[in-house]
Amino acid sequence: MNTSLYISSGALQAYQQKIDTAANNVANVNTNGFKRKDQSFSEILAAQINNQSDPTQEVGRQTPNGIRVGYGARAGVTQLDTEQGQAIETGNPFDLMIQGTGFFQVEYPAAKAGGQNEIRYTRDGNFHLSPNPNKPGTYHLVNANGGLLLDQNGSPIELSGQNEVKIDSIGQIQLKNKNGSGTADFTSPQRVGIVDIQNPHILKNMGANEFSIDPTVLANGTNTTNYLRTMAAGEAQISSGYLEGSNVDLTTEMTDLMTSQRSFQMNARAVSYADQMMGIANNIMK
Repeated sequence: MNTSLYISSGALQAYQQKIDTAANNVANVNTNGFKRKDQSFSEILAAQINNQSDPTQEVGRQTPNGIRVGYGARAGVTQLDTEQGQAIETGNPFDLMIQGTGFFQVEYPAAKAGGQNEIRYTRDGNFHLSPNPNKPGTYHLVNANGGLLLDQNGSPIELSGQNEVKIDSIGQIQLKNKNGSGTADFTSPQRVGIVDIQNPHILKNMGANEFSIDPTVLANGTNTTNYLRTMAAGEAQISSGYLEGSNVDLTTEMTDLMTSQRSFQMNARAVSYADQMMGIANNIMK
């Protein structure tokens, strides 16, 4: 196989991943709290050079040491862009938007998570009341997927049906009795829990605009607690009655998509030409 075929076939794979990433961004342009992803490329030659300094990459090598030929490029890191999305006013008191960094925590009970409770992280603050089956007359705040919104201590937020609810800018839950007795507002011991994830690139996309921490990418000797921190009251600002929109710029994504498609077509044509040349060479040898 000739060098041009190596280079072009590798580029086809890389550009296909770039197209898939851009298409996914475009598809979620109207998804609340969605964070776009960006696909980067790396030179294969650079990867070959890096292997020289790592003896574990050269086990069983039969060829002489030195810089080998690098054939084109490959898909590199897929990065999560955590830039703030635009604010969308809804007027729903249970629609919440985080201003700045941070993620909501939602928990899925064992029955839904496949055997054990599972905590996921999201920027989508579209919540609603759902009856608590274990305690009649009380409610949980849940998202569209059934995940329970957690408080600052990692417990599901529980609200009484007898109280009117208001969530202030620091996530504190203000309550007022609906029947008129004891009309003074009082504060729930629970507040909306917001966590800061120091390295968003350790997040694994779980679908439905939710993430979990991928243990396979954590540094040796570390665990989830080394990257996760519950933010103090007032450290994260919350807007009630608003949702955070997607941070996808449709113009930018469409430009990237068109550029990647043109590059894909060019490399596909190069593969075709390389194949034709190999066919001609084989016929000459015959």
